[in-house]
Amino acid sequence: MSFAILCIISLAVLAVIAGTASYFDKGKDEITVGHDCSTCTAADEGSCKIHCLMEEKKKKREESEA
Repeated sequence: MSFAILCIISLAVLAVIAGTASYFDKGKDEITVGHDCSTCTAADEGSCKIHCLMEEKKKKREESEA
């Protein structure tokens, strides 16, 4: 029983520490939307090439509809 109480107290202390750290964290967490194919960071994986081809196809479809 004392082990369970010790675990619960430890989790509560960790929660307080995490809450305090996140309160004082003044980092710049910016969410960026969109993708620039010329500056792809996953070029080695090949996922950027697929994404850029899909964007190009979408742009061509929009241009042909307009």
